[in-house]
Order: sequence, then structure tokens, then C-alpha cells
Amino acid sequence: MQKLIFITFVVFVFLCSCSKENEYEIDNLNNKIFILGHGGLGVGVSQYPLDSYEGVEKAISLGADGSEIDVQITKDSVLVCYHDTFLEEATTGTGEIYAKNWDEINYSVYKSPPYKQYKIASLEQIFAYAGGTGNLYTFDIKFKNPDQSVANRDMFQRALIRLIEKYRIENSVTLESPDPDFLKSLQDKKSGLRLFIYSDFAAALNSAKELGLNGITVKADDVTAEQVAEAHSYNIMVAVFSTTRMNHDEVIRKNVDIIQTDDLEDLIERLK
Repeated sequence: MQKLIFITFVVFVFLCSCSKENEYEIDNLNNKIFILGHGGLGVGVSQYPLDSYEGVEKAISLGADGSEIDVQITKDSVLVCYHDTFLEEATTGTGEIYAKNWDEINYSVYKSPPYKQYKIASLEQIFAYAGGTGNLYTFDIKFKNPDQSVANRDMFQRALIRLIEKYRIENSVTLESPDPDFLKSLQDKKSGLRLFIYSDFAAALNSAKELGLNGITVKADDVTAEQVAEAHSYNIMVAVFSTTRMNHDEVIRKNVDIIQTDDLEDLIERLK
């Protein structure tokens, strides 16, 4: 009797593990959904600030394929990892990044607990410490300078290209922007970059087809499984953001290609 109970238990455990593994049948361009932390560990309950080296590295150590990182640029061409428009929104610094030199803002620390010990990071610092080999990154290009001149755009793009080439991450990084002209100009400067445009689905898909972009980025709840399949029919990948455990199941079943999540551990548990 005890032997029968033991065998039944083993079979039960095996079936449970199989059901978890086969819960989702992923049918997208890679037969895999890539998991990226949103700015590292995401917004909300993260132990590290958004876009910090510590948050990005923690996301990868937990099992994420990589991380999305918000990228701005100073007036002396330093790429800075920061989401908001004004430094005072989240840090002890003031003003806007595009109007500052790096040495004017690199002292800035995050001002809300539990983040007060962490400084704002440059993109160079993150890759100097972490390298980047084997991980995936999405750079969310935040070109916030109201002077959208060709000179300012070129400065931003050349800084991105220099960093990508320095760390040899051409095959590991995606660059996303809402501006088709920015992406076209970047495409002209360096071929082979993985470029995504983010907007509403219809506008993004049209721009991606017209420019020959690799993918589109849309808000998770604003795209349907049928629209994802339509993008895939043109060999265009679909990345989504604004996801947590509240909508992970629904988003996974849409067969998107990349999920930028604010609830990393839940998504990893579902997919890995």
C-alpha cells in the first residue's frame, strides 16, 4: 500500500511539472517569448531604482533574458539611464538632462526610500561593469531636447553607435523610439541595428513596414492576438510593456515576442 501511494505521488509530481512546462504553446517568430525587466526590476515594489546598474544586474541574475533601459543624453554626449523628464522628479538633481553636462548631474542620488544610496547611472557605467555579452537589452530612446535639430539628433545617434560598437552588442541590443525619422536616420548611419518603433498598433506597423524595421513596441493591453499575428505575417516582432501578474497570462497567450515587465519574478515563473 505504501509503495502504491509513493508511486501515485511521483506520477502526480511529474504531471504537475509537465503541465507547467506545457501550459503555454508559444507561436511567434522565435517560438519563445523574451523576458525583459522594465528598467531592471520594474516600477513599484523594486528594491532598486528604475534604470540602475543594480536593478539591471538583479533582473538578469533572477533569470530574465535582459532589461529595457531608458536612455537620454547630456549636452556633452554622455548617455544617461533615466526615465523622467526632470531630475528632481526622482533624484536630488535639478533640471533636464539634455541641458546639463555629465559632471553637473553625476552626483545625483535617488531621493525616495529605499533608493537614497543609489546614484543616477550612465549607460557607459552599466556596460563597463556588466559587459553585456549573452544578455538582451532594449534602449528606450528618450530624445527630450525640444531642439530636435539634425545636429542634436546626430549627436545622440553617434553616441549610441559608439557604445554599441565598443561593447560589441550589435546582436544583443534593440533600439526603440516613437520617431520614425530618428530611426531612419539611425538606420542610415549603421546598418544591421535592431530597430523598433513604438506607437499605437496601426501607426507602428505601417512605419515598420515602410522603413523595414525589425519590430514594434505597444502597450500590452492595447494589442490583440490577431494584431500580433498580423505583424508576424510581415516578419515584424512585437514587444509589449505595462505588464504585471495581473495581465501576464493574457499577454503571453497573444504570442508576443518580447515582454517588458514590472513583475519579473512572476513572468519568469510562468515561462521558465
